[in-house]
Amino acid sequence: MISKNDTTASNSDNSTDSLAPQKLSVFAKLSWGVGAIVDVYMINAMSYLALPIYNIALGVDPRMLSWAMGIPRFLDAIADPIIGNISDNTRTRWGRRRPYIAIGAILCGIMFALMWMPPTSLSPNGLAIFFLLVGILYYAGYSIFGIPWTALGYELSTDYNERTRIMAYRTFITALGGLGLGTLWWLSLRIGKNEVEGVRVVGILVGVLIIIVGLMPALFCREAASGQCQKMISLKAGLKSTFRNKPFLQISTIVFLILIGIFIVQPLSLYINIYYVYGGDKEAVSTLNLFCNFGFQGIGLVLTPLVAFMGTHLGKKKTLLIGLGTVAISFPLSWFFYTPACPYLQLICLGMASVGLSCVWVLSGAMIADVCDIDELATGLRREGMYGAVFAWVCKVGVAAVMILSGYMLNWSGYDAQFQMQTPQTVFLLRFLYAAVPPMFLIVAIIITALYPVDEKRVRETRAILDQRKQAAAIQCIE
Repeated sequence: MISKNDTTASNSDNSTDSLAPQKLSVFAKLSWGVGAIVDVYMINAMSYLALPIYNIALGVDPRMLSWAMGIPRFLDAIADPIIGNISDNTRTRWGRRRPYIAIGAILCGIMFALMWMPPTSLSPNGLAIFFLLVGILYYAGYSIFGIPWTALGYELSTDYNERTRIMAYRTFITALGGLGLGTLWWLSLRIGKNEVEGVRVVGILVGVLIIIVGLMPALFCREAASGQCQKMISLKAGLKSTFRNKPFLQISTIVFLILIGIFIVQPLSLYINIYYVYGGDKEAVSTLNLFCNFGFQGIGLVLTPLVAFMGTHLGKKKTLLIGLGTVAISFPLSWFFYTPACPYLQLICLGMASVGLSCVWVLSGAMIADVCDIDELATGLRREGMYGAVFAWVCKVGVAAVMILSGYMLNWSGYDAQFQMQTPQTVFLLRFLYAAVPPMFLIVAIIITALYPVDEKRVRETRAILDQRKQAAAIQCIE
């Protein structure tokens, strides 16, 4: 068992007591949570740079680019349940999760750097193909890292409220790491002769960061020994049991709707700022994006402890409902706060969205950890890898669909990359879609959240039965 005086593990000793600790030390939570920096860059850095570099600077058609961004996510999503099942069934002296975490972090760091080094002699279509091929390898590495890392977080503690705190560490570190996202394009414009040269240096720096912090959970986290002793689980049986778990399907649907609703319009904000707020001034927009990102991530950083407090005192469902409502309101307000008269007013919308999304990311992970207990009560197995994989699969399918549809949405608005300025009709449609689309999805997510049946009482009752079972069985693991 991890205690305050025992927070590190050697590579040859991965096991803890069969019962996971109720409370973890700060170091233990940080050792796992720091992987969120890898996660945030793997998920978001491509979106922050793809359009400015490949579309605006290199002239790749946004429809081609959206397919090049979306296809790797679909393939990645298909691989997730397989990786989750492999991780659940792995038996090594280093544990079920840590070897994959290390391998995935190294592969992702290398591929991220390579992604921003396209041969400039390629045609726009050739550039899209290059981006597609590297993206496939990049997201393969992400799956190898992300699924075991997420599963490890689910199984760190058996305590209902401690799980919320663990996920709060992840969300806090996500916001901390995300502070650098807004600097990526800004730095690319200022390093070298142009952004195409500058992004090569930025890609290398981020790739090194991914490798360094990605190795930390593999080196310093411990795994529960009980998972090493259970019987092997077939992929088919694992998927079947997972998709029968109704509370899990509710959580997954809620997050899927959030991803679709928000990220399908997220790229539009770049074009709204360039062609409406700043009248074509890309340099000014890059600076605005820098401060907006700092504002968005900074607010999430500051308020994540408050979200954790609310989650442990008001309950996970009530806190999630408050968060979803805040996000739903923030997007219609963009019609008024994305304005040439005062560009930085949009920080109000971004701040509201940051608070709401912090609720989503803290609580969804903690709720899935609770679901794993309910699943163990029914099946007798700990399957955090499969649950993490299917949840990631749902999210990635949503993101992949968004990446493809967002490119078409941009075209539907009438946007043409060959024009220095866009028509008033195009600008109007960009603003309207950004304000109107997300609330439609978020309202449905709010309704599903209100119907979610798992509360603290049920989880604690389930946990008590599981602990009694383990004590009676006196599980002994043999390394």
